[in-house]
Amino acid sequence: MAATSKHGDFDPLLNSLLRRVKIIQEKLGEFLPIAAVISPDGKIVDVIGVPDKQPQPGAPKVLRFLEGALRGLASQNKCRAIGIAFDIRFSRAPDEPKSDAIQVFLEHRDGTVSNVILPYIKNAIGQFAYGRLMAVRAEPKIFLQVDVAYGPTQVPE
Repeated sequence: MAATSKHGDFDPLLNSLLRRVKIIQEKLGEFLPIAAVISPDGKIVDVIGVPDKQPQPGAPKVLRFLEGALRGLASQNKCRAIGIAFDIRFSRAPDEPKSDAIQVFLEHRDGTVSNVILPYIKNAIGQFAYGRLMAVRAEPKIFLQVDVAYGPTQVPE
């Protein structure tokens, strides 16, 4: 299922997240954003959580919460790579209609970043069919430090 070989940690992280999303989709018909990290010793660890006192927080709030949690782990050197999977509407070109897709944002502490898109269709009886993986441009957003004078910079290894 490898869509990117930009970094050796990305394929296991991508495969783990996509496997989890597919299980959730098949059980519930949809999913909220999920995340995982590669620990410093190379293990995949799920990052789970929702904002406090939010019984149904919605995808944007869960995504912001997970990004904050991942930034915290990155700043404490508790991970060397992160992945976040979330549901999007996507089109390959501006003149094409949008379709459903899973987007997996992957970032490594060395600055390597990738967005992987997996289009899907949900049929009338609730079954999912998945398209081909594709990688699209991404910018770092987790392994950053904010320098008041100069703005965001990469976290040193």
